Amino acid sequence: MKPGWLIFLILMLCGFNSIYSQNRFEFDAQEKRAVTLKFESLNNLIILPAMLNGEYIKFLVDTGVNKTKVFAQPKDSSLLENAEYISMRSLGSPEPVKGYKTLNNTIDFGPITGKNQEVYYITDPRFDLAGKLGINVQGIMGYELFKDFIIRLNYDSESLRLYQREKFNRKLRRFDKIEFRLIRNKPHIKSPIKFLNGSEKELVFLLDTGSSDAFWLFEDEDVPVPENAFTDYVGYGLELAIEGQRTKFQSAQIGNYELQQPRVAYIDSLSSQLFTADRFKDGIIGSEILRRFVWFFDYESRTVYLKSNRNFDDTTNYDRSGLILLYVGDEVTRTRVPIMVRVDEETNYNSFNPENRFEIRLQIAKILKVAQIRPRSPAAGTDIQIGDRILKLNGKTVNKMSLEDINTLLSSEEGKLIKIQLERAGKVLKRELFLSSQLNDIPGN
Repeated sequence: MKPGWLIFLILMLCGFNSIYSQNRFEFDAQEKRAVTLKFESLNNLIILPAMLNGEYIKFLVDTGVNKTKVFAQPKDSSLLENAEYISMRSLGSPEPVKGYKTLNNTIDFGPITGKNQEVYYITDPRFDLAGKLGINVQGIMGYELFKDFIIRLNYDSESLRLYQREKFNRKLRRFDKIEFRLIRNKPHIKSPIKFLNGSEKELVFLLDTGSSDAFWLFEDEDVPVPENAFTDYVGYGLELAIEGQRTKFQSAQIGNYELQQPRVAYIDSLSSQLFTADRFKDGIIGSEILRRFVWFFDYESRTVYLKSNRNFDDTTNYDRSGLILLYVGDEVTRTRVPIMVRVDEETNYNSFNPENRFEIRLQIAKILKVAQIRPRSPAAGTDIQIGDRILKLNGKTVNKMSLEDINTLLSSEEGKLIKIQLERAGKVLKRELFLSSQLNDIPGN
């Protein structure tokens, strides 16, 4: 599993589910038919910049949440003076999570603005989206954005196009139409599944843009874990890694589209209880599947439209190292850089200067550590330990690599050599492993 896959488990909080909201997002220019919001894609997760009460913030756009949440203290402390205190459960922590329900917030995405917005401030310091994702994401939003518009989600162009419902006139003849149920303000669809043993069953899935995995199934007596599944860490809770059993379907159907052998993780019954409090769904469809389509969401009519894109036949992206990596903070390093001088119209290092002067530059380096190691994976057969700090991958410093770069490298082709430089107890060590996917050992049918 890769760092970007940690996000969805952190955010499954229970305990507040109002059905309707009186506060709407509106176009700043009411005469417009539609506006486009460009987003940043991180492991197929949707990161959207905004202004919250005049302060810059990045939101994770997640159809799997029904309330806007921000993981920080509000800049304006007066917001908490009349706020309602709330206590919630979270995966991976036996202790309740503390937060506050606040009103009269303003969220500005540029061409659209929402006033009098309800925002839940989660002040528990254990919630650190930036640490989990490697970029500064402080909030999460779903239903409150989707309920007011017809929204086109295009992963290829990394854009959300928002249409005023009364002015929407697109003909979607080339799109499949699927009706969904809005359960706790989250979209759920039915999908026929064919298992590896040949059995078939129609299951109910949450469409979850906040999960970067493919399929999840919640383990129960009706959907037992296949014998050929292997143990995997499928996500990270507030404090603990969440285990599941990884395997694949023979096929899964969404609308008229059939996906061949997509991967699936079976979530154990104990963890499932937090996800299935309503007992209406059997699992989750994440963005590893969603990214293969162009989507139109219409929450008012309970309808979604989809059409395959160029990613439809992509192989399922999956980590082949067995390393579960986690950002655990930053450190400031001091670097001596020689002062440059100009000699005879040429710029040279100051090695000719008898004083050999240097300037000191401060740099912020992210600390990336091994959080877990998947059993029987390539990393499990190498002397790499939980808590080791990763310094370099194939000769490149991890601080100069984006999260996408790291994920792409660790999901590379079968047999690729990965050279790892790590730090343990103050010593720098070198290790090597060859990538290998345990999914390849599972027969297709």
